[in-house]
Amino acid sequence: MSSRQLERRKDFIGSIVFVSFIFVLIVGGFFVTKYLTSDTEKDKIKKDQVNNLKTNQKEELVYYENEDVISEEPEIVYKDIVINLVGNSTTNDILKEEMDKIRTSVKKISESELDPNKEVLYKENDIFTAKERNYNVYESSNYLSVVIVDSNFNCYTGSDISSVKSYTFSLSTGKNISNQTLLGYKKLDIDSVKNKVREKLTKDQADFGEDTTILIDDTVNVINIDNACVYINKTGKLVISVIVKTSEGSYNDVIELE
Repeated sequence: MSSRQLERRKDFIGSIVFVSFIFVLIVGGFFVTKYLTSDTEKDKIKKDQVNNLKTNQKEELVYYENEDVISEEPEIVYKDIVINLVGNSTTNDILKEEMDKIRTSVKKISESELDPNKEVLYKENDIFTAKERNYNVYESSNYLSVVIVDSNFNCYTGSDISSVKSYTFSLSTGKNISNQTLLGYKKLDIDSVKNKVREKLTKDQADFGEDTTILIDDTVNVINIDNACVYINKTGKLVISVIVKTSEGSYNDVIELE
């Protein structure tokens, strides 16, 4: 092959490579742009769908009203929670009624008879006893979960958690999802949940050692399909919040179910 033919062949191959490179850039750019735009559009559509489920367009999915600071130290704040999703007015009414009762629970030190055998740890805000309610909100891509933690406060020992419950809502429909339905999504039932809790507490007991005994049966046996605090966390995981009873008192634990 002559040098001239060799040069022509090199030019031809170079042209093919160049054209192929340009083609890849164009096609690749098209698909990248398409999929990036698609994700953006999907996010916008999702946001618009959620906004359309709001009862009050000016507020977040969960907001609060009638806030009243009972004590700064320890921090006790009463407020009405509002689930800002259409079709949940009954739930909001129930939660407001519950908070109204909690507001009446405050008893002052100055109006109470103190136990001379106990040291008063919290004196500044004149709170002898009171019920507390705190809210935790978890929003994932498809769900909104609200976890409600109730405690009892007294001036001698502080706060002691008494109960936890949850509400989980679909961000596609705005509807409240039952525990049975939530568990069904992961092919679980209440018995399998109790088994998972038992397994976790059995492992924890080994870490606790002999000083504190976890009352596993007492903790697990009170869990049922209606009262279990099952919800979806921010990462989309199905979890359960449990009040764990021990020989030294109680504490709250959150256990993954999947």
